[in-house]
Amino acid sequence: MAQKKAFGYTMAGFALFIIVFGTVGYTIEGQVEDIPTPNIEGFVFFSEDALPQNPAGLFVSADTSITWDRDDIFLVIANQSKKDQCDGIRASGGAFLQSGSGSQTCQYGDSGYETTAIDGSSGAQWHVISGDYYTGIGTKSGTFPAGAELNIDYEVKLSASFPMYLFSFLLGIGGLAFSRMD
Repeated sequence: MAQKKAFGYTMAGFALFIIVFGTVGYTIEGQVEDIPTPNIEGFVFFSEDALPQNPAGLFVSADTSITWDRDDIFLVIANQSKKDQCDGIRASGGAFLQSGSGSQTCQYGDSGYETTAIDGSSGAQWHVISGDYYTGIGTKSGTFPAGAELNIDYEVKLSASFPMYLFSFLLGIGGLAFSRMD
């Protein structure tokens, strides 16, 4: 009987710990330095590596903030198909776009990205979701100056999602009920 009570209170305590830790969260910070800034000729240049996914997306919410140190660029986050479209346009030197059409596809002003940020000091905010997503950069006008350097800072805030709170609440209620059993 004493073991049941102890086990029940342990379950309830663990549930409370998850709720508190999930509310406070955990923040990961980092910096990416010396990113190559090739001559992108007005088109978005994407990283070849996908952004890390959130494998526990059902239970853990991940929100990312990205800032950078240059005024003349913008940052985008796009899915695989948008990246492929932009890489194809960039590889052809813009030949897929009709000259004089005024199209902003894969350039500054394109609205087909998941997230777009034009100000490095306020940065980009993105809720990490599952799937392959890529970070891209582009110039607001013109090309990058030769030898230009770009430094990016990021912060990922991990916290509990609604299903985690629900699971913890039910675990706590179950633990308290278990501790009351005769």
